[in-house]
Amino acid sequence: MEQRDRTPEVTRRTILKSGAGAAAFAVTANILTPRRTLAARDQKLVVWQQPNFNPTADKILEDQTRAFAKQAGLKDAELQILKVPGGEIPTKMAAALEVGAPPDVTRLEEGYVARMRAQKALLDITDVMAEMSKVPGGVNASVVSLTEEGGRNYAVPMGLNPVVMHARMDLLEQAGYGTFPETWEKFVEASLKINKPPFYAYGMALGTSPGNDSTEDIMATVWAHGGNLIDKQNHVVFNSPATVKGYQLIKDMYLKHQIIPKGTLSWDNSGNNKAYQSKQVAFVYNPPSIYSYLLQEDKELAAKTGLFPAPGGPGGRVKRVYCDYYGVFKASPYPDIAKGLVRHLMDPKNYNEFITGTASRYLPVYPKLLDDPFWSSKPGFAGLVQIGREGETIARAGTITAALGEIVAQSLLAKSVQTVLANNVDPAEAVAKAHAEIVAVYKRFNEPA
Repeated sequence: MEQRDRTPEVTRRTILKSGAGAAAFAVTANILTPRRTLAARDQKLVVWQQPNFNPTADKILEDQTRAFAKQAGLKDAELQILKVPGGEIPTKMAAALEVGAPPDVTRLEEGYVARMRAQKALLDITDVMAEMSKVPGGVNASVVSLTEEGGRNYAVPMGLNPVVMHARMDLLEQAGYGTFPETWEKFVEASLKINKPPFYAYGMALGTSPGNDSTEDIMATVWAHGGNLIDKQNHVVFNSPATVKGYQLIKDMYLKHQIIPKGTLSWDNSGNNKAYQSKQVAFVYNPPSIYSYLLQEDKELAAKTGLFPAPGGPGGRVKRVYCDYYGVFKASPYPDIAKGLVRHLMDPKNYNEFITGTASRYLPVYPKLLDDPFWSSKPGFAGLVQIGREGETIARAGTITAALGEIVAQSLLAKSVQTVLANNVDPAEAVAKAHAEIVAVYKRFNEPA
């Protein structure tokens, strides 16, 4: 990886403090005016752009980034946008941090915010958060705490991801069901009527690529039986009869009922998207990147798709939502221009263009933007908005920390479940071993387990 010179003759901070472009957010129609820098620069603004599994979303973000760079006075050669798949972030980020050359700006998942914050790798961007909070209606308060440490903010929320079961309602109706099953028992019952290999009922994410998908799918079965990863004191409570029942359910769906494709064990984070979009499965549990893609690329399939919380069970029916964030890295040679990009992307006008233009890829972190007529234009959006407002984090009663982020990044739960499915390990044994591994991660991060 190219090492960038870290000693510019004139820093952006100096230029911004001297006057031009020093304006912060103002309470006006265009409330998030980006700062402007006119100094000559030798270095690039490096942005890692992770895929949104929605081509329109990717294009809008790239166009907005290039527009900001032009406004900020950067030459084309001084802006570098690197397309980095989400599953490659942990490896590439570790290497970049080791040589002191992380990106200036990138999107961060919840667990990664906690990990980067713990490593002291993120820049204090409290000023950006404060300016965002002045937007009419403010910022969704539930997603701000993860960015905080010592009263300061080290990231800003960029988009809410309600995790929903995408369901082929036409196939459910043909099987005699008027709505999506509310319990896993009924889900399996319906799936057996729909399942006709090579067309499978449930495209369950069980691959070990770093990322949220497999962890979300596994925990949906665990939560439904009353299990959790951690309790409200952040003590690890994974090893429980409820978790074992969740593992047993997955085993039954995969091996006994065979309603899950065998290839799912090798899927990356795009596997379930592709399976549903190519009509190979009837159900997938995923953020609305799939639905937003269909609204733009396959309106016929979109019309047949319903969006619902995952099925429930004795432990209730959990509504799940997580947030993505923008972070600026301390190693950025020009922190003010990097923060300026975040300001530009989170400008309500630019941001709403992104949110609505991508057809529900994210729910907005500015609640007021839900008043846009776009959110009442499709019946399916009502469920997304409800889950966005009522959904819980992966920690549930506990707190997302660096250790929990590491567990997700390692796909520890998927590796554990795969021992049950591929190596015939007893679910209780696999759960006990996973519990011990989770405790070890918490101890490694000096967090009470």
